Amino acid sequence: MPRDIFLTRVQGAPQAVRLDIDTGRCVPADASAAPRTRGTLAVIQGQTFALYAEQAVMWLQWNERRWPLAEVSLTYGHDLDAQTTTFTADDRSITYPAWWRGDPTYEPLVPEEDEVQDWLAYAVAVQSDEKLQERLLDSWT
Repeated sequence: MPRDIFLTRVQGAPQAVRLDIDTGRCVPADASAAPRTRGTLAVIQGQTFALYAEQAVMWLQWNERRWPLAEVSLTYGHDLDAQTTTFTADDRSITYPAWWRGDPTYEPLVPEEDEVQDWLAYAVAVQSDEKLQERLLDSWT
C-alpha cells in the first residue's frame, strides 16, 4: 500500500500534489479532497525533490530515496564557466543549468538569490537554519 503525503509543487503556479514516499512519484492532487500540505516539491531535470515533515521529522526526498534532513550531507555550487549548478546529497549528485544562465546582469561576486531562484539551494538553506526548520515543522505538522 503506497504511503502518500500531500505537498505543494512550487515551480510556476503553486499546485497541490500527492507524493508516493516509497516510489518518489507524484501526481496532481484533487484540491477539493487534499488535506493540508506537509511540505514542498520541485521537479528538476526530470528528478523529483521534496522537503516535508513526517512524524515531527524534516525529510529530504530525491525520487525514491529519502533522508532525515539533519542527517544528510548536502552540497550546492556553481561552475561559472559551464553555467551549471551541482547539488549533492550523500552519494547522489545532479548537475543542471544554473538558474542565472543567460542572464547578462548576473554578477557572481554580488550576493546571490540562489535560495529564491533554485529550490535545491533553498533545501540547503533550510538544512543550515534550525529556526527555519522549526517554523516549517510547526506549519507542516
